[in-house]
Amino acid sequence: MGWHVRETIDEDRRERRIRHVTRCLSCTLTCVHCGLPARFSVPAGHPGLGVVEHLPGVASPGLPDLALLHRFCRDNLAAEPGIALRRAYLGLATELFETGRRIRRHRRLGVHPPRPGHLEAYRKRWRVAKMRYACKACRYYTGSH
Repeated sequence: MGWHVRETIDEDRRERRIRHVTRCLSCTLTCVHCGLPARFSVPAGHPGLGVVEHLPGVASPGLPDLALLHRFCRDNLAAEPGIALRRAYLGLATELFETGRRIRRHRRLGVHPPRPGHLEAYRKRWRVAKMRYACKACRYYTGSH
């Protein structure tokens, strides 16, 4: 078992990092539905394009009832149980857009329904697919800099 040594950050690097986070729009403007940063320099039709939408009951500082959402999240505002599943759907939509395929609502994330007697294998494949696409979305939308 190895020891983890935390890197010390000199004051200059710390100041640059703080300046970057406070000024970078992609770090501070996140979607209210999935919590990932919205993108503004992507082509029209991209699922991660940031849009401002009127949502009653959303409390934004200084902007009553206005919320920033991804285009895909705005079109799919169903109350999905859990943020990982919301991010998984966004990750799948982003992958489909990047490969030039049609974006549609995939309830099963590409996992086929279980055959009789294979329910455990289906559950395992479902969890793997969900985390794969959720991680893909996190890497894609937070890895912009």
